[in-house]
Amino acid sequence: MSARRRSHDSLATRRSHRRSFTLGKSGLPRAFPRSGTRVRRDGHPRVQFIRLFRLSVHRFDGMITRLYANNFRCLVAFEAKFASFGVLCGPNGSGKSSVIEAIKLLRDLATGDAYLGGDGDKDVRQLEFTKWLHQTTQQFELEVTSQGRMFQYQLDLEQADNALKPRVVRERAVCDGRELFVRDLDGVRFTKWDGTPGQFPLDWRRAALGAIQPNGPLREIEILQTALARLLILRPNPTAMEPESRGEAKSPSFHLTNLISWYRSLSQEQEWTDALRESLQTVWPDFRSFKLVDAGMNTKALQLRFDGVDTFFHELSDGEKSLVGLYMIRAALETNAASTLVIDEPDNYVGLPELQPWVLAIRELLDEHHQAILISHHPEILGSAGEEDGIYLWRDTHLSPTRIGPLQVPAGLSPGEAVARGWVHG
Repeated sequence: MSARRRSHDSLATRRSHRRSFTLGKSGLPRAFPRSGTRVRRDGHPRVQFIRLFRLSVHRFDGMITRLYANNFRCLVAFEAKFASFGVLCGPNGSGKSSVIEAIKLLRDLATGDAYLGGDGDKDVRQLEFTKWLHQTTQQFELEVTSQGRMFQYQLDLEQADNALKPRVVRERAVCDGRELFVRDLDGVRFTKWDGTPGQFPLDWRRAALGAIQPNGPLREIEILQTALARLLILRPNPTAMEPESRGEAKSPSFHLTNLISWYRSLSQEQEWTDALRESLQTVWPDFRSFKLVDAGMNTKALQLRFDGVDTFFHELSDGEKSLVGLYMIRAALETNAASTLVIDEPDNYVGLPELQPWVLAIRELLDEHHQAILISHHPEILGSAGEEDGIYLWRDTHLSPTRIGPLQVPAGLSPGEAVARGWVHG
């Protein structure tokens, strides 16, 4: 039997298992960064301690169950709880984007991809406080389930003055009620593999979670690191997507600008390539395949093959570029290259005939190991969520914090109709 046929049969088996909600799906992401230190462009060392490893269970997963944020933009003592599927909706300025960016800030700092006060693309140059509060600290908490464990991650940041750089003043990670480490201005404290206490100093601009090298009983830290690193947090912008790629990217950028580089990484797994091709053919029946074409030294362009014509990615319309990105995300969830998606307005640039199949395809994948959190006003997405999965955000005035509640729709109206008329509340 050919390798392609075996891959296709494996994919079909996984789909069958998912529809019946069995837990027999196996598979690992192609690779994680190996242990080691890289030097960033700004001269700071970038430590990466996440390694490729196999646990006693068959899947990598990670699901966000709770977010707490205080003194971050319009989020004041804000708490949101999430299930496997949720749609955040509400008026403009209600704080929906602040929710997704709070999760992104936590992920980027906790994985070591961002520094406080740095100049890199992901770095946090200044803290964004709530304008009407006079506090100089922010508090964040994120709860994540992964590998059958419940993790709680706390991060407190401070910036006493605009002339000073922000810093971490407290950080703590807990697994199933057991403290993994705690960090304050004096350093990081934890228990070593032999049960003795350990401590080390750390730059206040860095989060400790991204710097600890797990060992022995600290293996749970590695699970938390991996779960956070695998979160897909996106706000696709097809107008900014790069036409060519100079290398592979293990993860997509926030605006999916590195889509082709991410494709180069994922396409090395035949299972993912098959899943992407087959799902795109449901909306583009004449689509046949992708091809990476040399466009210069170490540079590749992405070509799409349709019946009778080959088209480069940069020649597609903005809506078509978005659609390719959305189905790449869908294939990543299906093949376990990712487990949680947090995406801001996926319906931008995409028409209803293309959007509806994508929403249904995403929902088909969701279970206790796969999650999608969407921000949208689109009637199709809201209709797919319904009241049971809708999360409504609102503010009473521009000087009041974001409030949150379940989506409540008047009888006789669909969620999309109610939102369009402004007849919903939390």
